[in-house]
Amino acid sequence: MPTITIKPSGKTQEAAEGTTLLDALKEAGVPIECTCESSKKYDPCHLFVLEGKKGLNKMKSPETDRLDAMVGVGSKSRLACQCVINGTENVTVELLGALSG
Repeated sequence: MPTITIKPSGKTQEAAEGTTLLDALKEAGVPIECTCESSKKYDPCHLFVLEGKKGLNKMKSPETDRLDAMVGVGSKSRLACQCVINGTENVTVELLGALSG
């Protein structure tokens, strides 16, 4: 079972294949929400995947469209609600904004 490392806190959480990063982060006690259905320019489930991209599903059109409409997006940006664990590779993510500590 892969381990999710959450920066900057350093918390870790094991996550089964098929689990979203959003669910894994909630299970780790991170007070993260998803507002992807709203028209906000920032979404609290936006995060950076620092390591382990191959352990996640590939981005699909709804996620890329949403990221294209947001501010502060980078090459490591993903939406936790759209990222699904699909292998055994460990993943390191960086939380943004108020969630970063």
